[in-house]
Order: sequence, then structure tokens, then C-alpha cells
Amino acid sequence: MAVGRIVGGIAGLGLVGAGYVGLGGEDSTTRNEQGEITEGGELGAFRIRVGDCLGAATGEIIESVEGVPCSQPHDSEVYHAFMLPPGDFPGLDAVIDQAGAGCVAAFEPFVGAPYETSTYDINLIYPTEASWAELGDREVLCNVVNVDGSPLVGSAKGTAR
Repeated sequence: MAVGRIVGGIAGLGLVGAGYVGLGGEDSTTRNEQGEITEGGELGAFRIRVGDCLGAATGEIIESVEGVPCSQPHDSEVYHAFMLPPGDFPGLDAVIDQAGAGCVAAFEPFVGAPYETSTYDINLIYPTEASWAELGDREVLCNVVNVDGSPLVGSAKGTAR
């Protein structure tokens, strides 16, 4: 999985992703019956769910992130997930464009304000060429973050900011 951020439009900066092996498939968080994280822990890239709140991704290879309860300070909140179409890897630019378009389309219904005027930004998690080919990875995860990089506390859902 790779991570990118939309900055001033649909351009993203991708980082090299990681495969499903190792931490990519693990979830050491504790969740309640609704699936919400109640105790933080390592969350593999392929175990992240819509509604999860995440610590900052570090390094260029993203295999796992810290999953945290949304009531605690966090770097991002996953607000939408969708699959890219099947077929051959369309190229990194096309993946980022499709991921960005899908995440922008889902942004206003979640936040309650248009992306262009929001105090939030979008962080993308999308498949790499390797995860696409080796694992059939087509999932895009859309994350809301503060534009100024400050931590979020609570959910951005319906905040209209």
C-alpha cells in the first residue's frame, strides 16, 4: 500500500508500499462490538477499516501504522474505502488520479463541507504496482487530516469544517 496526500487539487505524492506479509496483515488493536478501536496498537496496512483513526505513517515503506481510539489525538481518520477497477496496473499517476477523485467525491458527504473550502485535507492510501500485481490489491482508503498538520481529536464526520 502507498500513501499520498492531496495538496491543492488531485495531485498526490506516493510512497513505496508494502506487501501483505509481516505486519501488513496484523491488527494488535482492541476493538469494541461496533469495530471501533478502544485500545491502540499496530494496525497492518491491509487491516485498516473505515472509521479507524491512525497515527502518523513513518518512513517510505508503509507496512503498518498505529491505530488509536478516535477520542485520542490522531493524525488521520479513514472516512471512505473503495476498489479501483480490475485489470492491469494503470500506472501510478492514474491510480493517484482515480484515488483522489473517489476520495474528493466522498469528502463532502462525510465532513459536511466542500473539500475546496474545508479546514481538512485528504490523505490517500492506495495500491502500489507490486501490491496490485502480487496481491490483487485494488483498495483505496480515504483519510481526513487537518490542513495545518495538527492532530485530530474525535471524528471529522459532520463537522462542516
